[in-house]
Amino acid sequence: MKVYGADFSGARDASRGIYYAEGFLEKGAMTINRVTHCDDRLDLLAAIHFSKAPWGLDFPFSMPSEAFKILQIKNWNELLAVAAKYGRKEFDSFIAASGVPSCEVRCQDHSTCCRAVDASINAFSPLKRTNPNMRAMTYAGLKLLSYLRRFGNVVYPFDSFKGEVSRIYEVYPSNIWHQAGLTRSAGLEQLIKRFSGKYDFRLEVGEKLLDMDSKDAADAVAACVTLGYVIYNCGLEDDWGKKHTWISDVEWEHRFNEGLIVKVH
Repeated sequence: MKVYGADFSGARDASRGIYYAEGFLEKGAMTINRVTHCDDRLDLLAAIHFSKAPWGLDFPFSMPSEAFKILQIKNWNELLAVAAKYGRKEFDSFIAASGVPSCEVRCQDHSTCCRAVDASINAFSPLKRTNPNMRAMTYAGLKLLSYLRRFGNVVYPFDSFKGEVSRIYEVYPSNIWHQAGLTRSAGLEQLIKRFSGKYDFRLEVGEKLLDMDSKDAADAVAACVTLGYVIYNCGLEDDWGKKHTWISDVEWEHRFNEGLIVKVH
């Protein structure tokens, strides 16, 4: 089966930062066939929609449950509607006016500005405003998810599984680099070797792809590998209602507001 992973950008001009990797998963092995650069988020939207395949995307799919209360947002569907309704500056002003903190440090606990899944992997808050601007990333990502769902695609774990459309999962490429004991500067070739050896999951990537010097492109591959491995090893697409070993109790409890990050465990 085909599996995709994308490195996303929330920047106003996203032309430099969006790549997606296409892999083929079969019998405990994955072959990365190509990595594509997108000139615009519309290119990514079209690729996802027409593929009818699983995709791993690396942006926050939601906000903390406590932030929902302060923002007076009832549920995740309403959050998507808010993102789709507002422009970029309006969305930022809406969050800022509510009094929700920006949380500029990495997440360590489940809190007003950190989801349980963010705390579990020491990620930045979806509300962080500077270096990097995660709030802009969250806004752009939520708007993308809103449009994809309008086209009939489904998002884990918020929707019911549908195998005939594209299935969209939140991933965190930094987690797979960490699990492999590497930093992004180590390069894609080292990640492939280290991951294959540690997890007994055969990976094949063409030499031209291994020579890529773009960290964004490498993260797209990491996102693809993450999703492919968890689909193979955990049966992720067999049952969206299953609590896997990489999901904590608090993450599971808040999944329909905060979402879940697919993680290599």
